[in-house]
Amino acid sequence: MSSADKSEHPPKRQRTEPSGRTYESDVGLLAYVHPGWRPVHAIIKQRYADFIVHELAADGRMVSITSLDPPPVWDSKKPQGSWDDLRDFFGDRLSDVQAGCLQGPVDSCVLTDKSHRTHIHRVLRALAGDRLMSETIQVPEGSAVRVQQNTTRRSSRDDPDAEAAAAPPYIHFTLQKTNRDSQEALQWLARFLKLDHRGRASSVNALSVAGTKDKRAVTVQRVALQRGRRTLREVWDRVNHIGQPISSAPGQKQRRTVHDAVTTRAERGLRIAHLSYADAPLQFGMLRGNHFTIMLRDVRWTDTATPNDDIQHILGEHVRDLEAHGFINYFGMQRFGTGLVSTHQVGIAVLRKDFREALRLVLEAGALHGDADEEDAPPAVLATRQAQAAVAEKRYEDAYRLMPKKGVAERAVLEKMKMPGWSPNDALGPFQNIPRSLRLMYVHAYQSYLWNRLVSERVARFGALSPVVGDLVQHSDESIHVLDAETVAQHSMDDVVMPMPGADVRLPQDGWLEQLYTDMLQQDGLTPDSLSSSHQPEYRLKGAYRRLIHKPRNLRCEFLTYADANAPLCATDEEALLGVSIPTQSEAPYLAMKLSFELPPSSYATVMLREILRTDTSAHVHKELTKQSTA
Repeated sequence: MSSADKSEHPPKRQRTEPSGRTYESDVGLLAYVHPGWRPVHAIIKQRYADFIVHELAADGRMVSITSLDPPPVWDSKKPQGSWDDLRDFFGDRLSDVQAGCLQGPVDSCVLTDKSHRTHIHRVLRALAGDRLMSETIQVPEGSAVRVQQNTTRRSSRDDPDAEAAAAPPYIHFTLQKTNRDSQEALQWLARFLKLDHRGRASSVNALSVAGTKDKRAVTVQRVALQRGRRTLREVWDRVNHIGQPISSAPGQKQRRTVHDAVTTRAERGLRIAHLSYADAPLQFGMLRGNHFTIMLRDVRWTDTATPNDDIQHILGEHVRDLEAHGFINYFGMQRFGTGLVSTHQVGIAVLRKDFREALRLVLEAGALHGDADEEDAPPAVLATRQAQAAVAEKRYEDAYRLMPKKGVAERAVLEKMKMPGWSPNDALGPFQNIPRSLRLMYVHAYQSYLWNRLVSERVARFGALSPVVGDLVQHSDESIHVLDAETVAQHSMDDVVMPMPGADVRLPQDGWLEQLYTDMLQQDGLTPDSLSSSHQPEYRLKGAYRRLIHKPRNLRCEFLTYADANAPLCATDEEALLGVSIPTQSEAPYLAMKLSFELPPSSYATVMLREILRTDTSAHVHKELTKQSTA
């Protein structure tokens, strides 16, 4: 990485003022693979079910819901292992383990293979229930498993349920969520399951997923729960509110039954199915990607003077070209938030170590765009404005109380500021009170912004259909090489990567890319060292390489017509199982385009759509198109 400008005091950056809207051009989405295509009018996500996402498991299997029934009865008598399975690990001391470790803890031999340790935990749990407890420990030679008496276990009278005691420690299930972001969905699940009766944010730590999913959509994915003593049926009953009052029933005297759960829509837009026990949680990144089913509504040429007679034929050709040549792998608008302040602007302040400015931007970002009229603003927006007014008057306790719970970052900041001992000179403290994942999101958003800008310049100079001398390519062994006159013909755009700036990447020396990168940083009051040598280690950007072009897998396209702008055009898993019919409307006035395809985890479906549509994919743009369509 170049360090062309290593001055300790980079030029002063102008104060960022909220513009009210963020467009693609503001965050570097400027170029196309096929720049000559005609712009298309189409509405993205008019209905939640117009954007359906199914997770692809690590083995490539599509995660879907095929049954709404409760889980089958767990077979506690099913063989789970034998004591002989543990003899190689405990040797002569296995008899002490079988006796219940009455003479004290027993350690296994050194185990370098994690699967062996997992196997020991599983067999012990099956054979001894909660009479024994096992844990992985560190010994001088590596890792081992220590087994000892569980002195805190409940008596059999208190816990007669063998399943709760002997089943594996995790429950995996499939979740379909509707119009909820991933964190909000997990918080609701934590509440349903009473993971923390005090309602602390940490209650969601017992839940894990392989990847986050879109909010304004219907998404299906696997979730893992560290179950404690909860059983499959208990989890299913709690999330489906079995025995709870039906909110829509008169007087709320009628209680929800299993029949209700399998014949009506799920409560709170959260449906779970296919529960099973597992030995480990899900880790972020344990997926192959996502399968998308997207319905674009009111499809027509943007130029109203252009006849639409040929639009299906031309768009069909564009889809085939897209499948062959791919799309620019930009970071999409979701990366930069939907508030008045783009998340990358907060990231700039953090990297400049200007935490006072970062706080100001976080608190101003909370007022959502597009709701300028006070009378028409939603309650959450009005509450946010009232909270911001309280901040301006230094009434931090009132501001915290008024700020909607969805404002996670804002509430975390105000929680610290309202404390009696907090000093206005302490800007770092309130900022560090924001959950770590959100804090890192800000600096990663700036890294994404830089990458988008660099890629746009690369495509503007050389196009996006073939590599050129000076491009970087990544080989199968992850090594990075610079193309020269001899090697350029040996590669395609599938191999080309662009650096995500940070300490562990290199830019081609003395070229346009290095100069543009340095100039962009300077405009933001930063230097290359600002990204790689932060005195706050967690904000140090290591950098990476990201493919310039992505090609969708299994891309399919079809057209259909419809008459009712609000009519459903595609069924979710839940709707299909409930027998919800999707009306067919031939010879109707509106045209819809249905796309289905697969993308890897790091790619954005909306970015692929922009290659076809040539219209801005910002949420506020399509919100306005939806209003116009349904007016």
